[in-house]
Amino acid sequence: MTKKKFIKYLLELVIIVLGITVSFWLNEFSIKNIEKQERIKVLANIETEVVEMNKYCNERMLTWKQDIKLYTIFIEEELDFKAIKEITTSKSRIEYNLIYYREFEPPMSRYNSITNSGDIKFIKSDKLKEILSRLHTLNYSSIKTTVQYEKYVKEQLIGIITSRHSAILLAVENNKISLEEFSELLHTAIQNDLELKSNLLIQMKYFETRESLLKLYTFSLEELEAELLIIKSEI
Repeated sequence: MTKKKFIKYLLELVIIVLGITVSFWLNEFSIKNIEKQERIKVLANIETEVVEMNKYCNERMLTWKQDIKLYTIFIEEELDFKAIKEITTSKSRIEYNLIYYREFEPPMSRYNSITNSGDIKFIKSDKLKEILSRLHTLNYSSIKTTVQYEKYVKEQLIGIITSRHSAILLAVENNKISLEEFSELLHTAIQNDLELKSNLLIQMKYFETRESLLKLYTFSLEELEAELLIIKSEI
């Protein structure tokens, strides 16, 4: 083989190698760019959901604090009607406290979609993944467990009220009975029925536990927000 042909073949080989290298590099660049865009999209979805979750948790916290306050008012020996009116002017609101339990269902559809679709892989931060996992498993399940316990206790309470204090439930539907009269009726029943009162005390402990767990939940939300800010600044 002549030197001229050798150089020609060598140049062709170099061009082929360079072409493959450039093609590979462009492909890698394209993949990384796609991953970056998907990562930005995933982070934006999480950020949007955090805003929604914060709003939901603030509303839950306010309501749960009011639930505790109402129970405290009716359990105390002296009825403070002024304190009741600061919370509600509705008999139905008080009835809800007695016979219904409050679910805890924060907005999680975006997170569930990200995990179900496998898009969680675009999150590179192990700390962010850990916070998300803690928030949506440990923190969430702890509150849900307390809600289930409360549901069981609530069933006991309903049994007591319907069998021994049905006048309380009937008074809610009677427009001729004022909020103050209804409150007096309920307060008297609680003070004269130790089983009813103790049941409410147990429920209030669940309310307080639930409130404490919600504080831990919102603390994880704050951690999540802080980590998202750090990650966004590095993209």
